[in-house]
Amino acid sequence: MPRPVGKSRQRLNALSAQDRVFGPATLVLLVSFWLPWYSVGPFSADGLSVHGWLFIAVLSSIVLVLYVLITAFGVGDLAAQGRMSKDQLLAVLTGVNLVLVVLAFLLKPTGFSWSWGALLALAAAIVAFVPFGAPLLQARRRR
Repeated sequence: MPRPVGKSRQRLNALSAQDRVFGPATLVLLVSFWLPWYSVGPFSADGLSVHGWLFIAVLSSIVLVLYVLITAFGVGDLAAQGRMSKDQLLAVLTGVNLVLVVLAFLLKPTGFSWSWGALLALAAAIVAFVPFGAPLLQARRRR
């Protein structure tokens, strides 16, 4: 007799491998915006307090996490009727996050050093972008 599959396992199975990679990475990125990004001595500052424009990446990350939840629960699909394919839209959103995080990483305030939150955000943004961005970049190079 086959073992019954739980609802949570069925929901995870509804996600593609790409969704299972970029979803948790984007959630980590979302949390990392409030972690210490820069430090000097005993003082530290998070990414949002130093670079207010990172709020754009926060909004984009919220949309991406909601997309994964909506897909997992089978409520709907992102860009089902849009002009862009789902992969293109997700590549754009994760790409915007990556560009903003790289800019915030490079625009370190004078006298500060990087803290672990900035490194975590950079790694999470890269991991979230790779499943959708790498195939699109490779396809563009072939043209």
